[in-house]
Order: sequence, then C-alpha cells, then structure tokens
Amino acid sequence: MPQGFGGLQLGAALQAQLQKLGFKEPMPIQREAIPAIMAGKDVIARAHTGTGKTLAFLLPLLRKLDRSKDYPQALIITPTRELALQITAEVGRLAAYDPVKVLAVVGGRDYEEQKRKLAGKSQILVGTPGRLLAHCRQGTASLAGVSYLVLDEVDEMLERGFIDDAATLIGLTKEEHQTVLCSATVSEEVRKLGQALTRNRAIIDLDPEEATVKEIEQICIKISEEKKQQALVALIKRLNPYLMLVFCQSKEKAAETELFLARQGWETGLLTGDLSPAKRKTVMKDLRRAKLQVLVASDIAARGLDVEGVTHVLNYDLPNSPEWYVHRIGRTGRAGRSGCAVTFYTPEEAARLRALETKLGLRMVRQNLAGDTLARQPKAVVKSKKAAPKRGKSGVKNKRKAPKTGSNRRQSRREV
Repeated sequence: MPQGFGGLQLGAALQAQLQKLGFKEPMPIQREAIPAIMAGKDVIARAHTGTGKTLAFLLPLLRKLDRSKDYPQALIITPTRELALQITAEVGRLAAYDPVKVLAVVGGRDYEEQKRKLAGKSQILVGTPGRLLAHCRQGTASLAGVSYLVLDEVDEMLERGFIDDAATLIGLTKEEHQTVLCSATVSEEVRKLGQALTRNRAIIDLDPEEATVKEIEQICIKISEEKKQQALVALIKRLNPYLMLVFCQSKEKAAETELFLARQGWETGLLTGDLSPAKRKTVMKDLRRAKLQVLVASDIAARGLDVEGVTHVLNYDLPNSPEWYVHRIGRTGRAGRSGCAVTFYTPEEAARLRALETKLGLRMVRQNLAGDTLARQPKAVVKSKKAAPKRGKSGVKNKRKAPKTGSNRRQSRREV
C-alpha cells in the first residue's frame, strides 16, 4: 500500500492540503472508496461516524470538479442541517488551495438569503431534502447539471421519512450520474434502496468494531439508577474532560440531566429533538467555539453530529443496540486519535451489557467510580482480536486540556 495519500490519484495540490491539515494516512474506508469513486463506480458504504467517510466522498469530488463551470455539479443530501453545515465547512477547509463555490441549503436559515446565494452559481450544494426540494420547486435551484450525488446517513433518512423527498431530488439530476451512499447500518431497506439507485457498484462494508473503536479506551461502571446523577458529577470531576458527550435514552432524561449539571455550575449544552432551530444553532455555535465542557444529547438529535475535540463519551443510559453503541462512542477517537468511552450500567442491565460485548466482540474494562480497575474482569470474548487495555485510572488529569489535534483551540478555563 502506498504511503500516505500518494497512491489515490488525488493530485499534488490536494495532497499538499491534506498534509497541511494534518491528514497523514488514509483511513480504511478512504483506501477502499476513493479508488472506486475515481474509477467512476457507484459506491455503497457502511461506515460509522468517525471512520473518515466524509473525506472518502469529498476528496474524489474535489479532484473531479470542473471549476470553470458555474452551476451545481455535485449534490450532497444529509438528514440533518448540522451534518450539512459540517460537510460544507469541511469542503472549505479541503479546497482552500483552490476554492470552490459550496452552499449549505438547510432549514432553519433565511429562505430569501438562500435564494440570493443560489443565484451566485454554486458548484456544490449540501443540504437537507425538504429545503433543497423547496428551492427546486420554486425554480431558485437547478440540479440538471449534477453528475456527482452523495446520500449521507441513508438509514437516518429512511427513519425520518425523508427518502421520498430525496428520491425526487435524485430524479432532477442528470440521468448519468455517479452515486455514493453512506449508511451506519445496512438494513434490508437500505440494501434495496442501494440496489435501486446504483449501477456498476462497489460495496464497502467495514466491520463496525474495527472501524471505529480501535483507538478508544472502553470502560464500564456499575451504578444504580438513583445514583447516576451524582456519579456523573464525580466522573466529570475525575476526568475533567475537554469536551464530553453524554448520551441519554430519551429527550426527557437528557433535559433532566443537563439541567442538573447546569445547576451544579458546569458549562453544559442540550441537544434533543424538541429544540427549536434557533436553539440548536446556538448549541452548535457554542460547541464549535468550545464554550461547552459537557453536551447532553438524545440519540436521534445527535445523529450525524461531528464535533472536533470530543475527548470523552459517556453512555449515561445503556444503548438499545450494538449499532447505537458504536455510533455513540465513534464521536471520540476520531481519525485515528485516542479517546475514552464510559458506560454506566445498572445491576439489572449486566446481562444486556455482556450481550452487547459479545455481539461486538469486545470487552470493556470494569472500573469503579474512582477509576480503579476491578480485579475480577469478564473473560475475553473469542471474537475480539485484542482485549481492551487495563489502564487503571485512565484519563485522570489535574487540568482540563485540549486534545492533541495539531493546535489547541483554547486553554483550560477551570480546574476541577
């Protein structure tokens, strides 16, 4: 395998930009997807957040784009406005060496302002199905020249009922276009959709555990339900995270937990499906400006969330499925960096926890709330290639520090 991105036909300028941004080696999905896309094939990829899938479809696009043509040549459809905005920002970073005209077309933004920007002849459109379709029906956006199509988080689009609007948008693109479908899970419905939308396809199916959790230390702590809030405070004090995501099973539990932490004086944010577009925008802005130390979220609201600098993930409630577990903890340990994921489980949930470990072929390190590794550990799962490391009080810091991502975005503001 060639060293770095040199063997992927991306061109010297784009490779230099990747080096400048700190991307040294392609991740597994990039090594498999980029050559297939560059060869003109459609791609169906199962890949969780944190595996590098965004670069897997953006890098070939930037290489293929004809910058002399001032009309939409590429369309990227996402289920959430946050994901669309993140992808748009990533295009700007990657294409800084030779800027392209990219526009996020999402709900919750001024419609008339979007009309004016669409008139500026964007070359790449990134957006949510409803708002994109509204502009197409009003004649303020045309997809007739789109030859590169990406559907990101397809399973989430299906779950939210957006796929009909997405199909309508696809019908407005050029008859001969290249399609990339990305999905965290590949259900029968996703599989049928992929077969219907793609031709001459390459299927990339990365093992979820290998793809996302290799660099993440995974710990579980047994705690009774009634003691979870105090346990959360103790954990934050001990780990002093730069940014921790706390996942709850329901929006009600998330709101209750965030309110409790805020009253304790922590810098917190809440992300649930009940938030208005304005409040969601404020939370995301605070995240990107590193104003928060703890973000409490429900699963659905945080789907597709991609935030730099997440050092710790806490499963405040045990997830319903192995897929959701991988999806949650994939928010940290991104792009090959290290991370820490902690899971609270009650005594009644011990069997569910073991079933989750067996399904994923991994073993979490059992610790107490003080961070001491318990002497009695479960037997290694046969499927797992490597048991999780036993590091004792991993993550304990005297000061809250930014993750090592090339340059720190801020200094620690408090000691706990």
